[in-house]
Amino acid sequence: MTGPIAAYLDELDRVLAFDPRLSRRVHDEIESHLFDTAEHVGEADAVRRFGRPAEIARAYAEAALPDRLRRSCIAAALLGGATLLLMRLRTVLLDIPGGGDPLAWFDRGGLVAALLCIGAAWWFSSRYRIAAVRKALHLAAGCLALSVGASLLRAVGIGSADGALALIAATASVEVILVSALMMQLARLDRYARRLAV
Repeated sequence: MTGPIAAYLDELDRVLAFDPRLSRRVHDEIESHLFDTAEHVGEADAVRRFGRPAEIARAYAEAALPDRLRRSCIAAALLGGATLLLMRLRTVLLDIPGGGDPLAWFDRGGLVAALLCIGAAWWFSSRYRIAAVRKALHLAAGCLALSVGASLLRAVGIGSADGALALIAATASVEVILVSALMMQLARLDRYARRLAV
């Protein structure tokens, strides 16, 4: 397909490349609208009346941002809860003593700091403070990674049997997958923020 509408849609796709799913949805909606309008006024006038692709992309990104903020906060909260549960599971099943060793402090301190950051992110998201939500969630992800690492080091130091190592490997795999999912969610949020800053 060639012509003004095709060129317009190509430009819109390029501008919305930061979110492929949003790009497909917007492309379909606008394509239909443009062709309906073009039946009455022609393709060139339909495109001219619709507005610049960058402005359309910004409007759609702003409309989708609250949902993106909520998803990021939910991902962080799920990771925080899963980290707490898996940490407790390892502690109970491997009989890891509480103790006051540095790893225990990093383990607990990282988790508490992460949960506080997640709470702050929720609070900031209700006030639509994008930069503060991003900072809080990035800090929470770092704290959770610190907690997970310290917890796993404590467990490896205690568990030497095959069953213990299998439990440690399984819980570590789950936590690494969850941390990776949170980082991907935050990367999407960062792309939205950059798009809105343009």
